[in-house]
Amino acid sequence: MPTRSYEDVVAKSRDTWSPDAVKLSERLSSQLEAEVSAQVVFGRHIATARESAHLSQPQLAKQSGVQQADISRIERGLGNPTRDTLVKLADALGMQLVLQAKESHGSQPA
Repeated sequence: MPTRSYEDVVAKSRDTWSPDAVKLSERLSSQLEAEVSAQVVFGRHIATARESAHLSQPQLAKQSGVQQADISRIERGLGNPTRDTLVKLADALGMQLVLQAKESHGSQPA
């Protein structure tokens, strides 16, 4: 199923909005874009880990107990996995979940 961008969704009605509503929409658009981008990047990391383990999605599904369709959605950045799902995937991939500080644009990692 194709997805539509936030801009595509609001473009038709934006002309009727107040200036404050337009400003709010612009802020929300930026925030939504950042969240979607992070989900897509995360999904790519899961796919890369799966491929590095030489597993297909069905094989990972069998080993993890997570439905193959859910793995596909996660890898495409469309899923919103629970902690339990992430733990199952990490375990099946021989990995662990780790929280890591974000790198800011102006600083370099230590």
